[in-house]
Amino acid sequence: MRQYLFNLMLFSALLVLLSCRTDKMEVATSSLPRNVPDETSYQVIITEYIGDRVDYTLDAQKIVRHYDRRLTHSYSVILQNFNERGLLNSTVKADTITVDEARNIIIATGNVYMSSINGSIRAPRIIWDRNVDEIFAPAKVTLTRGDDVLRGNNLRTDTRISFAEMNTVSAVGRVSEKEFDW
Repeated sequence: MRQYLFNLMLFSALLVLLSCRTDKMEVATSSLPRNVPDETSYQVIITEYIGDRVDYTLDAQKIVRHYDRRLTHSYSVILQNFNERGLLNSTVKADTITVDEARNIIIATGNVYMSSINGSIRAPRIIWDRNVDEIFAPAKVTLTRGDDVLRGNNLRTDTRISFAEMNTVSAVGRVSEKEFDW
């Protein structure tokens, strides 16, 4: 038994002496690239609050967050915006939505469809400046209100689509004589 304990202690001492070399313990590691996300999640619903009221909800198949830059990239997304009374203002569906908390803007890209009680918008991209509650669609856009359809470029509106300013406008719809101001 003594011989067994002696052999075990000798083997343990040799193992410790041979395995603890300093050159293997000092390995240099580089920092991670800036584009590596801090969080990646799947099938997520994010609820943004202002005080006690819900400002918007974001329902996504996938999100990628960068905490230091305060950015959230979402994929296959439905965003619902609520007014001060908690009622639904508008809904945005898009392939991707980026929430930039630092600049307080939301950018929706790819097959963007926005709807509200006042109408709907289809565009390849919209930018929502939350500081002034304005929506910008910098490319071609289709605005629909009832049976009326406006097509144009560079749309500016709000989240309720209560007004619309566009460049290069074409329209489909009916106009009554009362609406003309010659």
